[in-house]
Amino acid sequence: MAEYLDKSKRINILFIITYLELGGAQKQLLTIVKELPYRDYSLTVCAGKGGYLTDKFLKLPNVKVKIIPSLVREINIFYDILAFLKLFFFIKRNRFDIVHTHSPKASFLGRWAAYLAGVKCIVYTVHGWPFHSFLNKFTYYFYLLLEKLTARITKKIVVVSKMDLSIGIEKVVANKSKFTLIHYGIEERVNWESVFIRREKLLSSDLIVNISSLKMQKGIYDFIEVAKIILKTKPHLKFMILGDGPLRKDVEKKIRVSNLNGKIILGGWVEDISDILAKCAVCVLTSLWEGLPLVVVECIFAGVPMVVTDTGGIKDIFNNNEQGIIVKPKDIEGLCKGILEILDNYPYWHRKVRDKRKSIDLSYWCKERMLEETKSLYQNLLI
Repeated sequence: MAEYLDKSKRINILFIITYLELGGAQKQLLTIVKELPYRDYSLTVCAGKGGYLTDKFLKLPNVKVKIIPSLVREINIFYDILAFLKLFFFIKRNRFDIVHTHSPKASFLGRWAAYLAGVKCIVYTVHGWPFHSFLNKFTYYFYLLLEKLTARITKKIVVVSKMDLSIGIEKVVANKSKFTLIHYGIEERVNWESVFIRREKLLSSDLIVNISSLKMQKGIYDFIEVAKIILKTKPHLKFMILGDGPLRKDVEKKIRVSNLNGKIILGGWVEDISDILAKCAVCVLTSLWEGLPLVVVECIFAGVPMVVTDTGGIKDIFNNNEQGIIVKPKDIEGLCKGILEILDNYPYWHRKVRDKRKSIDLSYWCKERMLEETKSLYQNLLI
């Protein structure tokens, strides 16, 4: 792809996201702003207050960060109007060439603020559509209507999975030509090959891990229920949740009421999960809806057997149950059976996942491909 040389100035881009927590969307955004060349791009990030990755963003030498405390996840008319006005005036002052939004709340407010401020190139990355089957009908169709209306002022909609692409087209959120698919790409700072080699020597393990933020979307209560059931017959096992979020206190209470203190460990945010992936038996994903769970890509790089719910982009990388077992969301029995199937036949699954990893083009899932596709998107927008 040709370098950006035909302009007298760098491309001025504003990214808007609700929180800088340690999630897949935030990690991908961090990679993008960290890796885009300073000679070609002037980069700014707007986000709400708080989040594990905030300091990481603030320490980037060539990226400006604006924190807007009123930009919150929950619907709050006063805060939402205040956040919208702050975004509008900030965008108006800084004359951005492109405004690229992430996460539903920030994307709705950010796209309309950018449009009214006169920005011509507005981009929205869908990390899982906000309308899904776990909403009541009114909320579902309200969110769908908001997406359709806001898509009209959006120049390009990036989806991170084939499922989100098909949903966007099926629900006529926008014309098919407005969508582009850019899968996640993971950082290479973790030596995934060394993690994989460590796992080759792993003959057994008693650790079952769930790597998720503590939000309703992630189905954490289902994971606790699964642990409760399995521990009745396999009391030697240890269950671990790596992540944090708004449900932290409720999750702690649920664990305590279920008499699972010491059996389910809340590890909090862990930026480098390679050591956990090197020694766990199974990684479990209990999400109710998703875009493309980044942890699935990381588990495949590490060679970890998985039991996952069929959400978002699971099948974009998770083929024919060769990396683990796929069940429906909320299927407690299926999750239990899947975990026990892998534990009771561990040498078979250990070998199967390792063999499948060797046949996957891992380079496709690295950050370089994702960055090239993102740069191409930006440059094509300004043609």
